[in-house]
Amino acid sequence: MSPTARILPLARPAAAFLIVVIAAGCSGKAPASAAPVTAAPAATSTACATARPSGSSATASPAAAATDAWLVARRTGAADFEVVLASTSGRMFQMPPGVPDASWNSIVTASATGAVTELRAIQLPELEGPRLNIKGAWRLPTIGDDPAPIGVSADGRTIILVEAGAKPATVTGPAARTRFAIVHRTLDSAPRIVNLAGAFEYDALSPDGSILYVVEHLAGPPDGHYQVRAVDTATGMLREGIVVDKAASDEAMAGWPIAQLRRSDGMVFTLYHGAEHPFIHALSSVDGWALCIDLPASGAADAAAATDWGLAATTDGRALVAANATLGLAVEIQFTDLAVARTGRFTPTASTGISFAKFGHQAGGAVGRRVVASPIGSVVYAAGPGGIVAIRTTDLTAGSRFLEGTAIDALAVTPDGTTIYALVHSGGRIVKLDAATGTVVGEVPGAGFDRLVAVVPW
Repeated sequence: MSPTARILPLARPAAAFLIVVIAAGCSGKAPASAAPVTAAPAATSTACATARPSGSSATASPAAAATDAWLVARRTGAADFEVVLASTSGRMFQMPPGVPDASWNSIVTASATGAVTELRAIQLPELEGPRLNIKGAWRLPTIGDDPAPIGVSADGRTIILVEAGAKPATVTGPAARTRFAIVHRTLDSAPRIVNLAGAFEYDALSPDGSILYVVEHLAGPPDGHYQVRAVDTATGMLREGIVVDKAASDEAMAGWPIAQLRRSDGMVFTLYHGAEHPFIHALSSVDGWALCIDLPASGAADAAAATDWGLAATTDGRALVAANATLGLAVEIQFTDLAVARTGRFTPTASTGISFAKFGHQAGGAVGRRVVASPIGSVVYAAGPGGIVAIRTTDLTAGSRFLEGTAIDALAVTPDGTTIYALVHSGGRIVKLDAATGTVVGEVPGAGFDRLVAVVPW
């Protein structure tokens, strides 16, 4: 099996997010003993939070205010994100990268300076709040090639840190050790340090923060061999046994995570790139069971196009859609039984020859969501090196195509579904599209952006 992808839920305000996704393969159906996964609120993504700043110097006319938006984006080489008024590129305020809470009123950030890490839970836009200095160099965890930080439980009470600069090993050795820091959100006490023998990576947290799931890298074959383990955060102790695929418990899991989608009910969907095909690793972080869902393989093209797989939940909360515009594939997975309901094939977008990311945690890779669902209507948008394609969720067929022949790093859709913002690979431009026609109706002044993580109506 292989990499991961993820989706998260938004409460206030309704914002659209971007996450880079890559895939790998394994398969199976939900175990009979497992309760069906009922529809849950839409998933959310990890990046930065936005709130209306008091006393902002940036202003907009009444006409612009009706249609304008705040964008959360970062320019190449910058450490912080800018909250920008789309029409003027006027900066509202800056904020560090971090994990937002469900209401988008605060974010958790971690920054290492020398041998000390400052962990903060700050309110927006004031950027004030409690802080805690922790000995050592730590950071918030990430998944695969997706640089968006995660590691905060859904209830906001538990924070997980990983050692900064530590590279996950693909083969364990007798001296291999991995450390995690478990911190309470109040930041009023020292962290609990978990020291594990072996090569581990962060995978997920249960909604109440009581269970930390970690990926343990094992010696091959197969290449990319791993297994999922559980740690009790109250004690820091690794539980006995492993979390297995209940549909194929004897199948070795192998692959490299790309991105992850999380639901408020504790289901975590990680998109993997596998040796033979992409797959989704579905984990119940509440009940501790897992299964793998194979995605279609397309031969030699998979390796080059794997970064263009993405995940989005349908707006009715009924299903998950995995799509790849470069391969011309879309797969619907029902949340009720976690099985592939249907597969759609369409003419792929024309490739520009650009490869966005590397596997195996190598450097490089564009950041952003490859697939986003429109908040209105039955459509998801999939992007890649050849432009954007609208996929109808009713039958998984391709509809309109936008910016054909243009490499797109990231997509965001406004909560009213009328406007798409696209981060164009060439020059780092953010363009504004009419979602109905695909017409370019504007561009955020300035260029050099390398990340687009949220769009919030003004």
